[in-house]
Amino acid sequence: MAELVLKTIAVEKIVPSPFQPREKFLKEGLEELASSIKSTDILQPIIVRPHKGGFQIACGERRWRAAQLAGRDEVSAIVREMDDRTLQLYSIVENLHRLDLEAPEKEKAIHDMWTRHYEKEGKSKTDLAKDTGMSISTVTKLIDVYEERNIFPRGETRNALSTKDFVVTRGLDKQVRRNLLERKAKEELAQSELEDIATIAKQAPREKQGAIVDEFTRETERARKSVEVAKQEAKEFAKGRENIEITLGADERRLRRLFDTYKDVRMFTVAYINMIKNDPMKWKAVDVLEKTRDHCDKTLKQLEKQKWYKEG
Repeated sequence: MAELVLKTIAVEKIVPSPFQPREKFLKEGLEELASSIKSTDILQPIIVRPHKGGFQIACGERRWRAAQLAGRDEVSAIVREMDDRTLQLYSIVENLHRLDLEAPEKEKAIHDMWTRHYEKEGKSKTDLAKDTGMSISTVTKLIDVYEERNIFPRGETRNALSTKDFVVTRGLDKQVRRNLLERKAKEELAQSELEDIATIAKQAPREKQGAIVDEFTRETERARKSVEVAKQEAKEFAKGRENIEITLGADERRLRRLFDTYKDVRMFTVAYINMIKNDPMKWKAVDVLEKTRDHCDKTLKQLEKQKWYKEG
């Protein structure tokens, strides 16, 4: 094993690693760490390697940046000789297990490590998984999704999607998958809804998948809006209790309209059912939509318990 040397090094003689997976350092977090360094110093030395008359960071870039914010001219560092592969591995391992590292950053880090070193050296993904402390399935997913994420140009939509979003939509028609992921990125679909729709659509012929996704998302959106309407109506009715005689008529009419909306939402289109030829999946589709509607029904039943509503 290479010898480790602990030194105090001027911050100006240190440069970041070119393999840093983190694309941005949040200013607020750096300021908090800088404040801590001012009062307690850096509790854990950074790790560097000799580089062009100075040093290059292997682990601890965030601490190095915060030390500069805190006005420190020097930092404690462990100096170790290492090649590019080891330097990159250090950078990845330090960051991969932090909760705030974004999905695209994780994917890029593992993909780069795989293509730059392990694949070229004839090593397996199992070797990479072992060295990073991750499962082989996680490593494989990150490498594959990095390439799949390129179906979107760089921007908010691309960065808003998780690794899991890409995994659960595999097997769908390319355009259907893109549309579904765009809806998820825009928060038009919850995670559970995305998974349910993808599961159902994958059982249908490719030419029917688009229609199934469109139908399902329309229905879930109507159900979601009905829930919001019910919540608002309940609030309005609660406000009106102080002046019940004036507001009761208007509240009743609004809630009657709400009830009609619920009846519409409960309709399950024959066309949608007929698109799915596989009987078990047909009933899966019914179950999923009914689960959403049941949530609406529970809200409505709370309103129906009101005496004025039953007697109206």
